[in-house]
Amino acid sequence: MEKAINYSIIIPHKNIPDLLRRCLNSIPRREDIQIIVVDDNSDSNIVDFEHFPGMGEPCVEVVFTKEGKGAGYARNVGLSKAKGKWLLFADADDFFCEFLLQNIDKYLNANVDVVYFKAQSVDSDTLLPADR
Repeated sequence: MEKAINYSIIIPHKNIPDLLRRCLNSIPRREDIQIIVVDDNSDSNIVDFEHFPGMGEPCVEVVFTKEGKGAGYARNVGLSKAKGKWLLFADADDFFCEFLLQNIDKYLNANVDVVYFKAQSVDSDTLLPADR
């Protein structure tokens, strides 16, 4: 019997494979987490499709689109694949703190429709807080 998916994390991507890899590495791997990466027609001169981040991982589904219609379209493609009770959206240049599961698991069975949390902007190179 297939284990229930509690969380579907949808990540649109275009032309930033190193940042996507960082994002994916920040997501804990658990049987109840589905990760969906939707590549929005990345440039083959920038992205190595043979070694695309997440490919071959059991809990990561990578979808390639040829339309190049933007992040919103890619999110909708991801939504069509989502199986989770809860949906999380991240951009490929985002990453999660180490307490991700502690922060979201407390709402797993809550009687709410939407959960949101504060995002912290950081400099991509230094990881120091950014003035945004």
